[in-house]
Formats: sequence, structure tokens, C-alpha cells
Amino acid sequence: MEPIVLFGIQFTVSLVVYSLIAFWYVAPRLWGLPLELALAPLLWVHAFRIVGGTILAPGSVGPGVPMEFRTMIGYGDLITALLALLALIALRTRLPHAIAFVWLCVIVGMLDTVNAIIQSVRFSVFTYALGVNWVIVTIYVPALLVSSLLIFMQLLDMQLLDRDRSTTKG
Repeated sequence: MEPIVLFGIQFTVSLVVYSLIAFWYVAPRLWGLPLELALAPLLWVHAFRIVGGTILAPGSVGPGVPMEFRTMIGYGDLITALLALLALIALRTRLPHAIAFVWLCVIVGMLDTVNAIIQSVRFSVFTYALGVNWVIVTIYVPALLVSSLLIFMQLLDMQLLDRDRSTTKG
């Protein structure tokens, strides 16, 4: 089987599984919570993006994987993990602009993830030995995408509720 086909199958199945879990079990429980409480478990998924930094470790992938690609992936994930931790701390300590940290984290994370997918195809990385990074991409990245979607939904729902409240006051 061609590596890109195997990747496509594994990635798609993981994405479907995480989506079903999210919309059948996670979302219904989060939607009744205050925003800060609902966002926290979704951000924890991103705090573990440090695992993406594995690609920077010597010998973690085949020698043919371009260093430019490895650097972009590794540091993008490490930065997003740091932003997730900052957002979690801001929410937990009830900083006035905690939601802005969440927005920053989810936007940077989503841009990083979409760019990583595009660059994976550009550099044909699925033709190289990826070691544990194959598992990260096929199992963990779909969880990040679904979590990001739920975070966006929570944040946008908050903005719609705020807009509705402000129009009913006037």
C-alpha cells in the first residue's frame, strides 16, 4: 500500500472517531459549563503538543526528511504547547484577558496544523521513515483538529451570546 494511502485511511478514521467522541460525549457536557471551565479540557489536548517536538530529536525520523520541515513542525508544536499552557494558566487565575490567550493559542495552533499538513505533502514526508511521528500525525493530529473545532465553537458561541445580550439591552 502506498504510504500516502495508508496515511489517508488512518488519519480519516482517527478524525471520524474523535469527531464522534467529541459530538456524542464531550460537547454535550461542555456546553452547559461556564466558558472558562469548558475551554480548559480542550486546551489540555494542545498542551501536549510538546510531543511534536520529537521530530527534532536526532534519529527520530529518516535522514531524508528535510531539516527545514523538521524545524517548522517541531518548533510550531512547541510554541503552540506553550501558548496552551499560558491560556490554561490565564483561565485558571482568571486574568482579565484570558479569552484572548485562548484565541491566540487556537489560531496559532490551527495555522500551524494546517501548514504542517500542507508542508507534509509538499516535502512528500510520508515516503520517509517517520518512526513514532507517524503515530503522532495519524492519531494525535486529528484529536488536535477536533479539539480546535470545539474551542472555536465555544468561543464563537460566547461571542454570539454576548452580542444577543447587548442587543436586548438597548
